[in-house]
Amino acid sequence: MLCAPFPSRIRGNAASSASAAVGVFGKQPQPVPRFLPEQRIYRAFLHGGYVDAVNVRPREAVDQAAAGAFLARHNSLRVARLGELVHPLDYPALVAEAADGRLLGMLTYVPGQDWRHCEILTLHAGEQWHGSWTALIEEAGQLARRQGCSRLWVITTNDNVDALRFYQRRGFCLVRVHCGAVDRSRASLKPEIPPVGAYGIPMRDEIELEKQP
Repeated sequence: MLCAPFPSRIRGNAASSASAAVGVFGKQPQPVPRFLPEQRIYRAFLHGGYVDAVNVRPREAVDQAAAGAFLARHNSLRVARLGELVHPLDYPALVAEAADGRLLGMLTYVPGQDWRHCEILTLHAGEQWHGSWTALIEEAGQLARRQGCSRLWVITTNDNVDALRFYQRRGFCLVRVHCGAVDRSRASLKPEIPPVGAYGIPMRDEIELEKQP
């Protein structure tokens, strides 16, 4: 277990580029944090000391505008994968917040029929090294287990070596490489996909990873 409900210690590990712009996620900060029964509190153990607790909860209707702005900052209002263009706001999500209500990250997911499988559609962190990626992945895994899901899977691109490291360290295995899939999506679905991605690596392929929750 790399992430557990507070107060157990976990090691946070961000795996995406950070955005400096974060804001209150659909509500005003509270002097004393109020966590609903369906929320979980995670705490990351970083650099020899604790950082602020990370609260993970389902996205609510009141969050929709802030969720859209967050996805827009990460160029993820539309996602192309496996030859299909989808809109993450149309799917359920988990959000990670600081105790003062600041948005730290969001994970959108696509449950399959009868929850036999579940796809992680998007996963972004607003701030680096706060453990929000780990908290969101752990909560998604627990949700999948509660639903009897046998396969949790995700698609990333060949340039996203940070995400590949992150997922594999959390039990995901590489199962397929969809060669040229990014090139095809750029040509027919989402022309704004850049030809060159992280670390100067040309973006060409989609890589599929999976794990048993």
